[in-house]
Amino acid sequence: MVRSVIRETLDLYRGLFRRLVLVTGLIFLPLAIAMLALDLAVADSQSTQQSIAIIEVVAALLLFVPLASIIAIRSAMASEKGEPLTLRQAADDAFELLPTYVITQLLVLLVIVALPGILIAGGWISGSQLMLTLGLGTLLGSAILNGVRLGVATVSVVTGDARMAPALRHSAQLTRGRYWSTLGVIVVFSLFAFAITIALSSLGLAAPEGTTQSIIGAIISVITNALSVPLIALGTYRLYRSLQDAKRV
Repeated sequence: MVRSVIRETLDLYRGLFRRLVLVTGLIFLPLAIAMLALDLAVADSQSTQQSIAIIEVVAALLLFVPLASIIAIRSAMASEKGEPLTLRQAADDAFELLPTYVITQLLVLLVIVALPGILIAGGWISGSQLMLTLGLGTLLGSAILNGVRLGVATVSVVTGDARMAPALRHSAQLTRGRYWSTLGVIVVFSLFAFAITIALSSLGLAAPEGTTQSIIGAIISVITNALSVPLIALGTYRLYRSLQDAKRV
């Protein structure tokens, strides 16, 4: 299954490349401009840079990545059906599905961190190193187990098959008995995205320090997201379809 999902995803990615890279770049451009302006406006200290990084990650995960992912998946669905999908239609779908998509995504995160969070909080409050270590270990295990088990929950929101809590149950049903192949697909596309990030980030390190490096970093950030976010979204979508087909057999 892993090979077929990779092949099908890359075929979709090539066919939709220009459209999705352009749209995703435009989606992430306002975030990059806002973060660049914030970076140039505030004091250059470690704590400030960490705060900016946290703001960027949260904004990306709760708004920009979901929007780009929904558009990528909707475009793939239309392409497979041979139906035209205008950017206006895709954008309308994205904003309509965004709240449900994000809530489903947060529910997945809650399942992953619920028990480990209790252990970590208990260890931090009580000062127990054992409980803290146990909590961190549980968090890693939960991320690996539940992250894979619920890995296609948000796709079912976009396809209209399920939403929120039922989407989590639907994902768990689809991945049951196919954990390792699902993990394999997730790892492969995560490595693809990581390779793109490393390759482009190395270009930014060669720029002179200061304002120039910040500007180049913002540009590279937009390009990196434009290339990697649609690829991961399409990979997750094709994984979802393959799991559905396997269940029907």
